[in-house]
Amino acid sequence: MHKTLITVDKRQLRNIPTWKLALRFGSVFLVIVLLIELMVGVYKTGNLSFIKENITNGQWLTYVISRIILGVTYGFVMAFLTKKQVKK
Repeated sequence: MHKTLITVDKRQLRNIPTWKLALRFGSVFLVIVLLIELMVGVYKTGNLSFIKENITNGQWLTYVISRIILGVTYGFVMAFLTKKQVKK
């Protein structure tokens, strides 16, 4: 039998709306991605100057929108896959 570290009752997952599950997955994923970006940026430059590059000349809007799209996409993919697995 396959054991996982986190066990969730399948009935609980069935009752959670897909959009709420997607929001959970997406927000956690975004936090992890942003922390990794922060660590890589500090490692490469030695300071936080890379943040200025992402938000200058109106680029901040593109940066924010791309991260939101990334989080929403990941969230919904994972939510649908989780719901599909629960139905089995």
